[in-house]
Order: sequence, then C-alpha cells, then structure tokens
Amino acid sequence: MSNVPSKVKKIKRQRRQGAAAVEFAVIAPLFLLLLAGIVEFGQVFRIEHALSTASRRGARAAMLVGAETTAIQQNINDLVVTLIGVEPQDVSVAVAVNGQEGVNVCDAEQGDEICVTVSVPYSEAGLGFFATFFSDATLSSNCLFEHE
Repeated sequence: MSNVPSKVKKIKRQRRQGAAAVEFAVIAPLFLLLLAGIVEFGQVFRIEHALSTASRRGARAAMLVGAETTAIQQNINDLVVTLIGVEPQDVSVAVAVNGQEGVNVCDAEQGDEICVTVSVPYSEAGLGFFATFFSDATLSSNCLFEHE
C-alpha cells in the first residue's frame, strides 16, 4: 500500500480540476474563429451562387431576338436584390456585346458573344464580421452566350 495520506491525494486532484478551464480558454477563441470562418465561407458561396444564377439568366434572356439591354439589367438587378437582399444601387450589371459595353443587345447579330457580368460589394452582401474586414472585396460572376 501507499504511504501517501489520502489528504495529499485529494489536494492533487483539486489542483488538476482547473486545467480543463484553462485549456478551454486557450482553445475556445481559435475554435470560434474557425467556426466563424466556416459560416462566412458559406455566405460567400451563397452569394456567388446567386450572382452566377443571375448572370446566367441574364445571358439567356439577352441571347434571344428582341431583347433590350435596359430590361435585362433591370430584371437581373431585381433578381439579385431578391436573392441576396442588398439594395438595388449596390448591384452592378454590365452587358457587353463582343466585348463592348454600352451596345444594345437588340443590335447583336447571330453568333455575336453576349457577356453579362453581375457584381456586388462584399461589404453590402456579407453578414458577418469578415464582411467589414474585407470591405474592399467585390463578388462577381459573368456568363457568356452566343446570340441566336
């Protein structure tokens, strides 16, 4: 048997109980930062998917005969506002025919490339801490179709 009195064993056990709290205090901020990063990455993925959907729908509408650039831009703007929840003035929509912006898509001929680019500032679309941290970032998506 051991010659150590039971009182000494009890003291050693009590000193060890605070170690878990210290370990948690060291690891918790790192874990929470990692968790916030995962959530923020999900937000970026959601916004990028919405922008991709909007640019694809805009390009599909622009490739049809009789399409108007202003109507396409307005429809895309409305869609992005609905999907992401940003203000209409925060959405930027550019429609280019053969690489030239400002050309109306109704003037495009068969085989011309129509590129629709949709962008939004991350500071306006993001919800978390990183949206303010990366305030200069802009999320965008584009889609290119041939005019029919």
